Amino acid sequence: MPFQEWQSEYAACGIPTFPVEIGPEGKKPLVRHYGRFGLDASTRIAPRFRDATAIGFMVGRRSRITALDIDTPSEEVLISALDRHGQSPIIIRTGSGNYQAWYRWDGEGRMVRPDPKVPIDILGGGFVVAPPSLGIKGNYLFLHGDLGDIDRLPTIRALPLASRAIHARPLARSGVLVREGTRNDTLFRDCMLSAHYCDDFDQLLDVARTRNAEYSPPLADEEVVKVVTSVWGYGTRGENWIGRGKVVALSHRDVGLLAANYPDALALLAIVKCEHWARPKFVLSNKMAEHTLGWTLRRFKAARQRLLDSGLLHCVHPGGQGPHDPPWYALA
Repeated sequence: MPFQEWQSEYAACGIPTFPVEIGPEGKKPLVRHYGRFGLDASTRIAPRFRDATAIGFMVGRRSRITALDIDTPSEEVLISALDRHGQSPIIIRTGSGNYQAWYRWDGEGRMVRPDPKVPIDILGGGFVVAPPSLGIKGNYLFLHGDLGDIDRLPTIRALPLASRAIHARPLARSGVLVREGTRNDTLFRDCMLSAHYCDDFDQLLDVARTRNAEYSPPLADEEVVKVVTSVWGYGTRGENWIGRGKVVALSHRDVGLLAANYPDALALLAIVKCEHWARPKFVLSNKMAEHTLGWTLRRFKAARQRLLDSGLLHCVHPGGQGPHDPPWYALA
């Protein structure tokens, strides 16, 4: 499948394409700045990659296409997805045996697993590999329709509210371009947020490369892979807390000291960290036993004393100089 031949076919439909390499490490564009390619740039590079065996394009604004990515070979899921989101004249069988349905882009953003229970992504941003690319497990092909049906594509329906125009201004963060000096940190945080909705490393890498293509200038691909590798490591270790709300951290030492023999002290420590994590000192009054914990006063005092004896809690002011002079404590 010469890239040069199919580049012209897609260009005739107004879709700028670029060559892609499909290998054991995933799908990788063979050119830089592919996210900015127009028809002229796509046409200029075609002779240099005449033997490339995979072709890709940016969904969304560049191609005016939104892809409904069905990450399963189940025909039942495909039929259900088409019933929900609308029938499309173009259905793709991907190299892994899964499906895509193409629609006319109408401002949709990129949503990975908008419904966590269904293996479907709405791709109004990023890049996709297109037929007739050659994959490792199988080839990409038009299962129904072909490029001649591009002009007949309907818009996708039944979208989550958050899916439209997520990346209406992809280069901006509060009106400021993502430039050198901020790209690594921005990409790291974006990937930490996106990783919760990615099934595997390759999917997260695809998200990262899409985001990187929007930077000015983009990071080197080797740097993108490093960021994704780091982020995926946080996830596999259960340490990716970004986007999950506030977290109470208990060290292995704390759990080892208290969990088996002093569970009340461990519970009190967790509550104290949750309520007072940003305070240099705080009050742990006896009223907390009944009103907050539903414990007896004796149980509460025993748990508090265990934290003091373990060095996890310090009394910084003993109080006792009157009714309005309570003891003050601080976390170790």
